[in-house]
Amino acid sequence: MADLSFTATVRPGRGKGASRGLRAQDRLPAVVYGPGRAALAVEVSAKEIPQLYLRTLGRNSLLTMHLTDEKGASASSTVMFKEVQREPVKDRFQHVDFYHVDPAKPLKLRVPVVLEGVPVGVREKGGILNHPTRALRVRCLPADIPAEIRVDVSKLDLGGSLLLQDCVPPKGVNFLGDPHIVLALVSEVEEEKAPEPVAAAAGPEVITAKKPAEGEAAGGDKKEAAKPAAGGDQKEAAKPAAAKPAAKK
Repeated sequence: MADLSFTATVRPGRGKGASRGLRAQDRLPAVVYGPGRAALAVEVSAKEIPQLYLRTLGRNSLLTMHLTDEKGASASSTVMFKEVQREPVKDRFQHVDFYHVDPAKPLKLRVPVVLEGVPVGVREKGGILNHPTRALRVRCLPADIPAEIRVDVSKLDLGGSLLLQDCVPPKGVNFLGDPHIVLALVSEVEEEKAPEPVAAAAGPEVITAKKPAEGEAAGGDKKEAAKPAAGGDQKEAAKPAAAKPAAKK
């Protein structure tokens, strides 16, 4: 592995004003902490650290920190990137957290999962490979930290899945979490259905029938009902007119 190291100096100043002053001098405020150790404020190069972070991609890489204290004494220790704070507009580094690593104590960290091979269900049956779990939590000594967990998916058939319990961890590494977690699966391609025709929206009802005039029967009968004579007995039914005598010859 390439030498991943950087220099740091203990910084006496704290606060926002001191941090702005460091950045004006192409320096970055940083802190180093770890189990059994008090947090130590340091300053690092604003050019060296971003380049180092880019080389490691921030992936659990062990770094050698060459530290100079207030008295000018030098010492080296092993650390790793813990957190990077960036300026929101130009994305420049603003502050860095380093985690002190004890070579004799195991660490718990997340490691990316990489799928290898083309599944049978994809190659021969037109399925789709899904990758629902992108990283795994593991526990190991610093010397055994894997850069990634590679798993072979070439034997997965259509509808098949690969669980965490199906994988063998690298030497010195223990997987954490649910053993039934799905790392990869091959699913069928869903056929796109033609959209159903949309029924035309019903327009407003057009009434063409003539409304019954006032006094007409509700059933539409246009004949007027017989009206009683004015001033007459309304209870008396209308009588037919008397027949005229036949004309003499």
